[in-house]
Amino acid sequence: MDMKNKVYMNILKEIDQIIHQDQLSPGDKLPSERELAERLGVGRSSVREALRALELLDLIKTRKGEGTFIQQSGGHRLAEVLASFFLRDQRAKQDVKETRKIIEIEAIRLACQRVSQQQLDKLENILNQSKEIWTGGDLPVEEDYLFHQTLVESSQNQLLLNIWRPLVRYSMVALRESLSRLGRTEDSMKEHDRIFQAVARNDEAEAVRSIRDHLEKSRF
Repeated sequence: MDMKNKVYMNILKEIDQIIHQDQLSPGDKLPSERELAERLGVGRSSVREALRALELLDLIKTRKGEGTFIQQSGGHRLAEVLASFFLRDQRAKQDVKETRKIIEIEAIRLACQRVSQQQLDKLENILNQSKEIWTGGDLPVEEDYLFHQTLVESSQNQLLLNIWRPLVRYSMVALRESLSRLGRTEDSMKEHDRIFQAVARNDEAEAVRSIRDHLEKSRF
């Protein structure tokens, strides 16, 4: 990646961080071009170029005389757009994979001790929704994400969840690619079911074996 593209991608990533730091939601107004330039320590022309790219991707919308606003699902989609560039770096991909594995294995150990009935019901519903979506001809990408998110939530450790969430959001493109492999979606749903059953039985050893096996086979 040349220096110009590196600076450009850094600006996009910083804007993504500002969206999360400021807890902005779809429909909310972004800071002004001047404020973004000051906060990021870059020229206004660079910020303008980045914002123009995001608008072309329908992630933000500029209203004359009002400002720039986040489009519906813009925050999530921005993470996916960044991932398509950021995760081209093989070292970055490996770092994300290793960190995710560490977090999910520890989270599932805690989940076996702390999971609530409400969370077990949610996991079961997600499994059923995944099967319905797959039967209907689509990839259950969002359901796959929600399954893992609920597992981490079941650890009842908010810090683990806060670290895990952006890691995996940046991997959504890779998740879709993984599920697109021949036979992978069916295998992934079976693996999810084994993980769920182990957590429901509070079987920590089996849950850890199952999640480790699943993450290795997912390849992201």
